[in-house]
Amino acid sequence: MPRPRLPNGVAKVTGADARSPGRFKDRKEPKVRSLGPAPKRFDAEQRELWDAFNEDFPWLGRPDRELVAMAVELRSMMNSGEAPISAFAQYRLCLSSMGGTPVDRSKVAAPEEDDEDPADEFLN
Repeated sequence: MPRPRLPNGVAKVTGADARSPGRFKDRKEPKVRSLGPAPKRFDAEQRELWDAFNEDFPWLGRPDRELVAMAVELRSMMNSGEAPISAFAQYRLCLSSMGGTPVDRSKVAAPEEDDEDPADEFLN
């Protein structure tokens, strides 16, 4: 069975792309659209939680919407005091999957801060 592919980000960090440049030259990183606005079914508190997750985890994108929605619903349930103890474990698992714990955060390559847009001074 062949070894799994080494992601481009890991190859850059470990120097594998420099050791074997031919192996990585034609690879492309998939573009991921942003997380976007909160689902319409959410109430005001849940939308605030969604926005907080969106701000705290800038590396999450469109494919992660269901995971973030689950985390928002669990957090909302915990805030209301109606959460069973198992919800706390599930919430921690969601945070871990999103790169929200100290150990998992070290595995995430967060995007760099956006450069200022020169048009902002004229449009905003």
